[in-house]
Amino acid sequence: MNAKSSIEDLVLIMKDILDNIELRSESVQDILTEPPHWMFRWGNTIIFIILLLILAMSYIIKYPEFVPAPIVVTSQNPPEKIEARSSSKIEKIFIKDHQKVKKGDVMMVLQSTANYQDVLKLKKLVDSIASDQLLSFPVKEASHFKLGELQGDYNSFAKAFQDESLFTRLQPYAPENIATNLSISESRSRIATLKQQKNLELAKAELSRKSYQRSQELFNQGVIAAVELESEKIKYLQAQQNLENLNISLSQLQESISNFNKTKSGTAINTEKDKITYSSQTLQLFEQLRKSLKQWEQSYLIISSTDGMASFQQFYGENQFVKAGDPILSILPDHTEQIVGRMSVPTANSGKIIPGEKVLIKLDNYRFQEYGIIEGKVQNISLIPDEKGNYYVDVVLPKGLKTSYNKTLKFDKELRGNAEIVTQDLRLIERFFYQIRKLLGYQS
Repeated sequence: MNAKSSIEDLVLIMKDILDNIELRSESVQDILTEPPHWMFRWGNTIIFIILLLILAMSYIIKYPEFVPAPIVVTSQNPPEKIEARSSSKIEKIFIKDHQKVKKGDVMMVLQSTANYQDVLKLKKLVDSIASDQLLSFPVKEASHFKLGELQGDYNSFAKAFQDESLFTRLQPYAPENIATNLSISESRSRIATLKQQKNLELAKAELSRKSYQRSQELFNQGVIAAVELESEKIKYLQAQQNLENLNISLSQLQESISNFNKTKSGTAINTEKDKITYSSQTLQLFEQLRKSLKQWEQSYLIISSTDGMASFQQFYGENQFVKAGDPILSILPDHTEQIVGRMSVPTANSGKIIPGEKVLIKLDNYRFQEYGIIEGKVQNISLIPDEKGNYYVDVVLPKGLKTSYNKTLKFDKELRGNAEIVTQDLRLIERFFYQIRKLLGYQS
């Protein structure tokens, strides 16, 4: 009972205290009478609208994925870069910087042990003579040339040329051939004479045979003695012997003619064999000389391989020393044809590159902030990487060098810069969910 009464007393005391509090104070009245700020009234709505805008913008705005790599913009027949193929001094320069040249023009000569003018004259002679007209080569004219390292090859050719010329002019087998023909002619003449004698001997033998037969009949009849019969028989046998001797002589002469023909054939074969030997040796040494001239030309002559404009890589003067491999000249062809881009793309993300994808090109020669960006398309990509692990990508420029700022850039030899291949043109919201999907994939 005491506890219960104590609680009741405590409740009454608290009630009195609360009744004494002034709920209608001025500060409380201000708070209760003033309406809440608009931010509190519309806060949820504004936040919801902002979220909707963020979602809409993330759907509208695209955030593509790029594969960056350096690029060289050039033509399908790119500028020809000429390097020194041997270490030597410059002997003669025939052109000026930015001068038009034609295919085959000699633009520069490097020093060698030969007189370049004599070498060029010899090369002109060699190029003007066909392989089947070597005997018309002007050896006397070329004998005074100072050919340096080419002298040995030229001397070998000149010796072979002179040997063939002497063989052709002197014809060493001709006397033997003439003598053989004369012997054959004489043998045939003797055969004709012997044939005439044989005809006479045949007639004489026939008469001796008939005379011997008559004497045989008379001897059988007892008209003549045995001595007369034997005398007629001896005449008949003598006629037979003469006829046989003529046949033997004719046979010997026929055999002689056959031997002479064999000798004649052997002479003709030897003549043709030596002719072929001399001719092939001359031709072989001529081709060797042509090859040596070509090697000399590649080593010491700087020659244009196309029509275009020549430009020095740096300032060069006569008697200036250059090393093998140093860039000397570049030639911009007159007909540049279609302008293309060539990229060297690293292995990373290269599997995403497919033909037709957009390429954004920023050139070093023209700042993209001022001139804009050039747009291209992937034409093809190499199947295997190079030794550095990079893939070669060919890029076509449908609009040429026209930029995003509607400016057309001037093409000069080649243009270098950086390019970005747009592999996936994703929206922001797609990329957000792509990251979430990737994280969920890692967790699974």
